[in-house]
Amino acid sequence: MSLFQVYMRALRYLAAYRFKVTVVVIANIVLAVITIAEPILFGRIIDAISEGGDVTPILILWGGFGVFNTVAFVLVAREADRLAHGRRATLLTEAFGRIISMPLTWHHQRGTSNALHTLLRASETLFGLWLEFMRTHLATAVALALLIPTAFSMDVRLTIVLLVLGGLYILIGKMVMSRTKEGQASVEGHYHTVFSHVSDSISNVSVVHSYNRIESETRALKEYTEKLLAAQYPVLDWWAIASALNRIASTISMLIILIIGTMLVQQGELKVGDIIAFIGFAGLLIGRLDQMRAFATQIFEARAKLEDFYQLEDSVQEREEPKGAAELTKVRGDVEFRNVSFDFANTTQGVHDVSFSVKAGQTIAIVGPTGAGKTTLINLLQRVHEPQHGQILIDGTDISKVTRNSLRQCIATVFQDAGILNRTIGENIRIGREHASDEEIIKAAEAAAATEFIESRLNGFSTEVGERGNRLSGGERQRIAIARAILKDAPILVLDEATSALDVETEARVKAAIDRLRKDRTTFIIAHRLSTVREADQVLFLDHGRIVEKGGYEELSQLGGRFASLLQTSGLLADN
Repeated sequence: MSLFQVYMRALRYLAAYRFKVTVVVIANIVLAVITIAEPILFGRIIDAISEGGDVTPILILWGGFGVFNTVAFVLVAREADRLAHGRRATLLTEAFGRIISMPLTWHHQRGTSNALHTLLRASETLFGLWLEFMRTHLATAVALALLIPTAFSMDVRLTIVLLVLGGLYILIGKMVMSRTKEGQASVEGHYHTVFSHVSDSISNVSVVHSYNRIESETRALKEYTEKLLAAQYPVLDWWAIASALNRIASTISMLIILIIGTMLVQQGELKVGDIIAFIGFAGLLIGRLDQMRAFATQIFEARAKLEDFYQLEDSVQEREEPKGAAELTKVRGDVEFRNVSFDFANTTQGVHDVSFSVKAGQTIAIVGPTGAGKTTLINLLQRVHEPQHGQILIDGTDISKVTRNSLRQCIATVFQDAGILNRTIGENIRIGREHASDEEIIKAAEAAAATEFIESRLNGFSTEVGERGNRLSGGERQRIAIARAILKDAPILVLDEATSALDVETEARVKAAIDRLRKDRTTFIIAHRLSTVREADQVLFLDHGRIVEKGGYEELSQLGGRFASLLQTSGLLADN
């Protein structure tokens, strides 16, 4: 993607504020025209003074332009700031919504910290581009376009000097960009590495402390930052050289204008005021060329960040629902998997040709070794992943033909990782049903045997639980997750070993609540503790993503196969 394409795509984000941005840009163009008029008027003032003419009208006009320019610039800059800040906030919200809508496979491949870092760096970069576009970019281009013909109309010889100066700026800029393109792209890669290391270490700070990794993690970060600086310094050196060359070119050009101008005044071909005006033009041109150089540097430095962000944006365009997608309503709870297959990229994990059916109100237990595909099966049911082959039906309706929102509305899930957000206990339970009343939240907590520990906290349901619920015990986190599922009151229930983190006494109380919750609901139990599957109407034994045994608990325990062997290993077979 060329620099121009990168820049134009950045500007397209401003289309949401098209009218306001247009007004700001036009105002800047007017200011650019007035800026060019100022040195001309100043030259006329000098000529009027030297010739003994009336200076007052020109002075008033010049002063009026100056006051208007100052006031207008402040107002325009204020509006440009507001627009840029507003668009940045909107961009963050929009991009965030699209990113979290992506399936888990996308997040696993991309990496959460990578996506976050890309979004944050790009939002700041786009903010700078939008702000400079509304303040200077277009106004600078207009000023340059008007400056050259105006200068030509005054004197061709001096204008040629200005043109040569502009050409030198362009050549120097192109040279530096070609020398630093790969280096700047490398810099962005190092930034991602640094951010990823910081994010990874902080999110696992308990492990870092437990294994005395503070010094080693800090040392590793220092090594990453040193590599970052090693890549960044050569780029900065080239731009410093460019700045020095541009300064030399502008100084020499100004000197040439003074020498030629002095000769022309002495020969009577130009007035002193013309030279003053030309010196003003030269100063304006140098200033505008410096702005263009800064603009080119800004785009160049932004290129790698924005290309990365554009790729992110293209990959997370909101996934469209199928045309004519229906709403899944009045769900009874019949579920059927028909020859369903799904593979994770670059792994052997997934599910392969899985077929089974569950009647409404039945409980089905899914057992098997770690990595057998148990959780993947449930994620497919909720369209967290999409099957690569086969169909999943609820009440005879293919779930790929209905909206995701209506599908997920009929399924309540308690995952092995409780999934507690950094909010209050009440807010975490309310995730189950957004508009639930406080009374309904309390009843859900009671049903999940969570009321006792909640009321023991000083702030009760208003207690902040910390990141990932780190201020709660494992059992407390899981009871909140169960309360959330109870509050949702969905016809299909998914329990990913929902009682694994509970003590024996609490587990008995929660199991009673879950048994009440399971009544008249289709329930999927992902089981690691085999004692939790006794009451299942059907047991599926998965291994390497395939169903190797299927039947009732008693049937499989007497079969002498994989399930019976697992029961025997767990010491449960004798209880049969």
